[in-house]
Amino acid sequence: MKHILKIAGYAWAVACVIAVLATFMGNDYFAARLASATGVTISPRYSGGEIVRSVDHGAYRTVIHRPVFDGLIGERKDGFIQIEWQPVTALPPVIEDGIDFTGDGKADFAFRLDTAAGQGTLTPVNPSVIALQMLLKVNQGWVARIQLRKVS
Repeated sequence: MKHILKIAGYAWAVACVIAVLATFMGNDYFAARLASATGVTISPRYSGGEIVRSVDHGAYRTVIHRPVFDGLIGERKDGFIQIEWQPVTALPPVIEDGIDFTGDGKADFAFRLDTAAGQGTLTPVNPSVIALQMLLKVNQGWVARIQLRKVS
């Protein structure tokens, strides 16, 4: 009899854990409420950081995120900046943008995106701009991550 009660107790505990996980994973409302209550946020290394500026070009918009140097403990020497090109009506075959992420009014790098071929060319101006880290087509637009290094 003791073994049957023990097995039933463990089965009930496992069923409760599965029910709780299914409730939070299957219901966005409860999951969002739980996340906001605990203060959990998505890492900027995953999300690209907060959006600092959006430049409207008519047919498309350029979205500039903040430079991300965040690490688990403190800041890193190497980081990145994420740039997005989102269509308003349609993306042109070739996009040429001068990106000012420091906010000083001068372009820190130039980027040429061939949307048809899926290729990007980076021309650094600021010494902290290192290389193109990633270029990815998402939904209708494009996302580029540019590798940065802190300059003392």
